[in-house]
Amino acid sequence: MVKISTLRPYCPNNPIEFTTNPYDVIGKEEEEELKHNNNSLIHLILPDGEGDELYHNALSAYERFKESYIIVREEYPCIFVYRQESGEFNQEGLIMGVALDDYEKSNIVKHEYTREKPLKDRTRHIESTNVAAGLVWSVFRADIEIKKLITQIKKGKPKYDFEKYGYHHILWQETDSTIINKLANLFENKKIYIADGHHRAASAAEYRKHQLKNGNKTEKPDAPWQYLLSYVASDDQIRILPYNRVIRKLRDDEDNFIEKLEKVFEVRKVNKAFNPERKNTIAICIRGKWFELIAKDKTFNSKRDSLDVAILQDKVLEPILGILNVRADDNIFFVGGVQDPTIMEKYITDKGNDIFFNLFPVDIRDLESIADSGGVMPPKSTWFDPKLLSGLVLHDLREE
Repeated sequence: MVKISTLRPYCPNNPIEFTTNPYDVIGKEEEEELKHNNNSLIHLILPDGEGDELYHNALSAYERFKESYIIVREEYPCIFVYRQESGEFNQEGLIMGVALDDYEKSNIVKHEYTREKPLKDRTRHIESTNVAAGLVWSVFRADIEIKKLITQIKKGKPKYDFEKYGYHHILWQETDSTIINKLANLFENKKIYIADGHHRAASAAEYRKHQLKNGNKTEKPDAPWQYLLSYVASDDQIRILPYNRVIRKLRDDEDNFIEKLEKVFEVRKVNKAFNPERKNTIAICIRGKWFELIAKDKTFNSKRDSLDVAILQDKVLEPILGILNVRADDNIFFVGGVQDPTIMEKYITDKGNDIFFNLFPVDIRDLESIADSGGVMPPKSTWFDPKLLSGLVLHDLREE
């Protein structure tokens, strides 16, 4: 169901110096530190300036990187295997092009809505620079034949092999048309699911629409702008961590709040910080005191409604705390990627917030099921970890 393609990308001469985390997880402090390095991708993905100047500076950075040979174009069309290793978790997948026509046909399946402001920003960015610098992370249902081909590619000498952000990053390049064609044939029968990067995917689709509107009709099916820069991994090769919620102020009496919770959950006092051990169980820290919330009603109208993040939204945040829009309400913020509950507790005891909701992670099968049914998950339901480096591969969208 999905058409894949080789890329002829730009790649960095010094990946340790050039690559960064994805733009949307880089905090202000990290951004400022990265900008001390003139050879960092940060100047392209998060340039200085406002309005038109910002996008002009992004283009200037991209042109400077090419002119200074900070990035160099690959001589031959290729795909890549990208692997990340740590002492506790390893993951790997393919970096390649995936046809945006399949995105429009829903063979590339979404599970969350995009927001207007970030979509406009990323679309303006890609139209100004004509380059995709961040990977759209997608998954497919595990396939032994694809795994065999990935293993075969990994027998070659890596293009990159380095340490960064606590992970060992390895990139293998493959130009052999026989292997690539075998992969292409296998993916013809695959549906893929966007895990992370919905705004990057949507902005690439907008760029393609503009190209088609401006006269570049579909007789150019292999033009670079027809393909999405993608990292595509088997669904047994990913780790989802909880995307937790913090409430700044409880605008209610604490005992009254717990009474309201008891109408929906079995509420049990716990003597120390803890992580929930199963689905439909939420750990909550209220002003330093921990409780276990076990959903009383386990009959759900949909798979989406069975997610703990949805139960929290539908049964607590909206009706009890009055938080109707989690993206816009200043009384809530999100913490992703933290696994140690004692660190979570410090958001209350040390940072002056009132409530920490510690959720059980979403299962990838639930994500796939919701996406297959055309459903949409609540905002910020999943934190995929580790994050993929941006800047290993830059996909220039202009025709050669």
